[in-house]
Amino acid sequence: MADGTAHYYPRLGPTMWWDTAAAQAILIAAGGNMLAAGEPLRYGGEDLGNPPFVAVYAADAFLPGE
Repeated sequence: MADGTAHYYPRLGPTMWWDTAAAQAILIAAGGNMLAAGEPLRYGGEDLGNPPFVAVYAADAFLPGE
C-alpha cells in the first residue's frame, strides 16, 4: 500500500489498535489513509477493537460506489 502497488485493502475481520496503529502511521506518511465508514480510522474509548476499515493508497481516494 505505502509504495502504491495496491490501491485498496479492505479489512472486515477483527483487529485491535496494536494491529493497525503503526501501519496506519506509515501509510499516512506515504500519503494514504485508513478509513472506517468514510472517516479516518481513530483510536480512543474503552473498546480496543477496530471497526471494519479500508486502507487506501491516497488520502483523497474514494471507494468504488461512492
